[in-house]
Amino acid sequence: MSAGAPSPTEQERDARDLRRGTRINLLGYALRLLYPLLTGVVVVLYGRHEFGLFVTAQAALLVTLRVCLAGLDKAVLWWVPRQPEGEERRGLAGALLWVLCGSTLAAAAVAAFGAPWLAAWSGDPAAAAPLRWMALGLVPMALMELLVHACLGRRRLEAQVFVKEGLGAVALPAAGALLYLAGVREGGLAWGFVFANVAALAGAAWLFRRSFPAAAPADAGWSVPRPLVRYALPMGLMELLNSALLRLDVLVVAALTDPGTVGVWGVVVQLGNAVRSVRAAFDPLVLAIVSQIHVRPDAARLRAAFSRATALVLATQAPIYAFLIAFVPWLLPLLGEGYDAAATPVLVLCAFWVLHGAFGLHGLIVLGYGRSGLAAANVGATLGAEALLLLLLVPPFGLVGAALAVGLAFTMQNALWTLQSRRLTGDWPYEPALRPLLLALAAAAGAMALAWLVAWPAGEATARVGAFGAFLLTAVVGWLRLRQEAPHHALL
Repeated sequence: MSAGAPSPTEQERDARDLRRGTRINLLGYALRLLYPLLTGVVVVLYGRHEFGLFVTAQAALLVTLRVCLAGLDKAVLWWVPRQPEGEERRGLAGALLWVLCGSTLAAAAVAAFGAPWLAAWSGDPAAAAPLRWMALGLVPMALMELLVHACLGRRRLEAQVFVKEGLGAVALPAAGALLYLAGVREGGLAWGFVFANVAALAGAAWLFRRSFPAAAPADAGWSVPRPLVRYALPMGLMELLNSALLRLDVLVVAALTDPGTVGVWGVVVQLGNAVRSVRAAFDPLVLAIVSQIHVRPDAARLRAAFSRATALVLATQAPIYAFLIAFVPWLLPLLGEGYDAAATPVLVLCAFWVLHGAFGLHGLIVLGYGRSGLAAANVGATLGAEALLLLLLVPPFGLVGAALAVGLAFTMQNALWTLQSRRLTGDWPYEPALRPLLLALAAAAGAMALAWLVAWPAGEATARVGAFGAFLLTAVVGWLRLRQEAPHHALL
C-alpha cells in the first residue's frame, strides 16, 4: 500500500461523511426510542396471544430473508464504492432480479408450507392466514434491503436510519395500531407488516434514484458479476451464523435457568445493545470508505478515516456507559421486582461492548478488502467459543457468567479481526491524533471515580449524580482543549 499523503479532497470527504453520519445516527435514536413505545401499544391492543403469533411469524420470515438475499445486500455495500465514477449501477440490476425471484419463491413456500405449520404449532387454525398475508411483505422487504445497502455504498446513511429503521421498523407497529383503531382486529399486525415494507421499499427506491447517476449502457445488463457473487456467498453464510450467534445466549440461558432469569437477561441484552449499536451504526459508512481505499490504496487516508471513526465511536459510547454506571441501579427496579439483578451483568457486558467499539472496526478492514470468507470463519469461531463459554460460566456465575461468556467470545473475535487487518494492510491504521482523545476519556473516567469516592459520604444520590457530572465536565473540557490545540487535526 502506498504511504503517500492522501488526497485532501478524499480525506476531507471521508471526514465530512463520518461527521454527517454521526449527526444522522443521533437523529436516528429518536426513531429507535419510538419503536419499543409503539410496540408496547400494539401488545396492549392485540393481546399477548396474537402478538406472540406475529413475533413467531416475523422471526421465521427474517430467517427466510437471509436465505433469499444470499448475502447480496452486504455484497453490494462492498461492491458499489469500488466501481469507477459513472458506473456505480453495474451489476445491481442482476442482483435485484436475483433477489426478486428468490424472495418470490420463498414467499410462496412460506405461504404454502410455513402457514400450516404455524397453525399446527399454535393449535389455532386461524394463525395460518396472518402468516400468508405477511409472506406478501417478504418480497418488498428483500428488495428494500438490497436498495438500502446500495445507497449505503454511496455513503447515504439516511437509507439505514430513516428508510430501514424508520419506514421499515417504526412504521410497522404504527400501522398495526392504526389498523386496529380502524376496526381491523384480526390480521392487523400482518397487514401492518406488509404496508410498512411496501412504504420502506418506496422510500428506498426514491433514495436510490437520487443517490445513483443514470445507468450507462454497460450497466444495463441482467447478469451478476462473478466477483460480487464470490463475495456474497460467504457473506450470506456469515449472516446466518450471526443470526444464530445473536440468539445463542438466550437459548443457553433458557436451557440452564428458569423463565424469570431469561426475562432479566433479556433486559441485560437490550441495555447492552444501547452501547453496541453505536459501533454498528458506523459499519456501513466505514466499510464503504475502506472498500474504496482498497481499490486505490492509500495508507495515510486509511489511517485518517479509521482513526476518525474510532474516535467518533468511543466519544459516543463513553458517555452512554458512564450514564449506565451511574444510574442503572436506579433504573432497573422501575421495571419490576427482580430486575435489579441485571445491574452487574449490564455493566460487565457493556464494558466488553466498549472494547468491541474500539477494536471491532478492524473487521470492516477485513470485509472492505474482500475477505468475506475469512469473516464467515471468524463468526463461526465466535459461535463455537461463545457456546463453550456459556456452558462453562452460566452454571456457576449465573447472568454475570453469561455476560462474561458473550463478552469474552467477542473479544476473541476482535483479536482475530485486529490481527487479520494488520496482516492485510501491513500497518496499524491509527494516527497519533487519536492518543490525546484516549487520554481525555481516561481523565474523564478518573474524574468520575474520584468524584464518586469524595461524594459518597454525602449520600448515594449525590455520589451518582456528581460522578456522572464530573465525567461530562472533564470530557467536554478535554474536547475543547483538543480543538484549541489542533483545530485542523481534531478527530471529532
